[in-house]
Amino acid sequence: MISIDIDGPSAVGKTTLIHQLYREIPNASFVDELLMQKSNPYSQWKTSEDFLKKQLWFFENTLRRYITTSDSKHSDVQINDIGIIDVIIHTAIFPIVNKLPWDIFTQFKNSIMNNYQDIGLANIVLYLYASEQVLRQRKSNDVLRARNAFESNIQLYPLQKKFYFVLANTYPNQVFCLDTDSNSTSLIKEILGFLNQNASAPPLHLYDLLNLTDSFF
Repeated sequence: MISIDIDGPSAVGKTTLIHQLYREIPNASFVDELLMQKSNPYSQWKTSEDFLKKQLWFFENTLRRYITTSDSKHSDVQINDIGIIDVIIHTAIFPIVNKLPWDIFTQFKNSIMNNYQDIGLANIVLYLYASEQVLRQRKSNDVLRARNAFESNIQLYPLQKKFYFVLANTYPNQVFCLDTDSNSTSLIKEILGFLNQNASAPPLHLYDLLNLTDSFF
């Protein structure tokens, strides 16, 4: 079983790509974005303690998809709409970008290492990016989704993008960054080529990602 995470900012084209991959990859299964499955119990958070609880809730519920993947015998490929790396990075950079004097990530990392084993996560992470102008244009053209967190998340986007490029350099067989500005039809071919070339890539590991994030930020 291969697990593929599709990450990137709001309006970058994740859903479109997921539907394309689902059509192209035989016997694939799809896991929707967490907030499409569950309501966020911490949507009205105000304090650093609430923020930490919210991020640990996102972490715990997102982590389950990889445990399910390792036990699954029903499909060869699982495609995840937003993976665990997104949760980890958001926890690290939200206080930085918003200039909040919180040492949240240390608490977040320690809680995870004390309560969760070092498990394998996605084999492949596809990070989609585009210019802010294109993202805003796509948001304005999308009449089906409200994207209420768009403005908050766009502030995190530059640091998020920078870190995914670090990941791609660190794990070149597992992390692939793709520019979706042009919405080119050749994009899916490029992705399928990467997937075929790296089909046997081992999964990324939880503790490695936590330590890399901690050292970067």
